[in-house]
Amino acid sequence: MTGKALREVEAYLEALSRVRIAVQGCHPGGEGLIDLLRLYQSRGVGKAGTIGEGLEYNFHGSGCLFVEGSGAEVDVDFLDGEVEVFDSWRIRRFSMSVGNKSPKSLEEVAEACRILVNRGRLTELRSGWFSTVMQQFAEL
Repeated sequence: MTGKALREVEAYLEALSRVRIAVQGCHPGGEGLIDLLRLYQSRGVGKAGTIGEGLEYNFHGSGCLFVEGSGAEVDVDFLDGEVEVFDSWRIRRFSMSVGNKSPKSLEEVAEACRILVNRGRLTELRSGWFSTVMQQFAEL
């Protein structure tokens, strides 16, 4: 079942990339999703709204839910307000929003993420919380 879980994680990462590109396009020169978070915290943007052509966002707790025009839901949290992170539950939520059945357990999704950690594509910042390597190097 790992192959299916890997495809599920890859699909989430592709959607996350689309969200980042859309946000960056509307806020050039910023730091992507972190920049949007800072704008929200400083009341430069509202709790919920639309970015560009149809990307909706809604800040919640320590994260933000993005909904693409297709209905795909990309949810991220912000670790210490500095780094985008996601977990198995967020990946499963994305999969369900695009009509795909998720693997049998959230642990299978986490194991697929750990495979990508071993391949250098992701980092596991806290147990079960993952981030893209690109972000880690952007902060150095």
